[in-house]
Amino acid sequence: MKNLLYLLIIPITFLSCKKKNHDPDPEPQTPNVIQGKFYGAPFEAKVAIERYTSFSMGNYKPEDLVCLYISSNASRNCSSTLKEFSMRLTAPKKPGTYSQNDVYILTNDPRDPTGTEGALFSSETTIITITSVTADKVIGQVDIKRSEDNTELKGRFEASVCR
Repeated sequence: MKNLLYLLIIPITFLSCKKKNHDPDPEPQTPNVIQGKFYGAPFEAKVAIERYTSFSMGNYKPEDLVCLYISSNASRNCSSTLKEFSMRLTAPKKPGTYSQNDVYILTNDPRDPTGTEGALFSSETTIITITSVTADKVIGQVDIKRSEDNTELKGRFEASVCR
């Protein structure tokens, strides 16, 4: 009788244990536009353009780079001055995911009315992914974190190429 009781307890114990879900947590969704905090204030990109610059970095010549100009002001366009944009994102002009010495971010501090203050940086928390480069558009996404100026931006972009 004792053996029968043990035989009943063992299956009941196994049946009462919950099965753990070992599925990984889903990746957080990337917003459709670049958004987040820029110098601590809410930011959402309204304009993204790509234009040629004479800027070179590391082993990259200007013609090997995309220079994306991003603004929250929808009226910015190819004839706007560089200081009228919130930031410039620079990465190699080919599909891939880039960080550290392969990217540079130049920001204009929105608290500075002269447009001379900002930051130039790159790091392992600065990631630019280029998914497509054509004669008319550069498409990709960014994930930028910079605690020094309370900037954290993430999202997709589709930048028109200036001619």
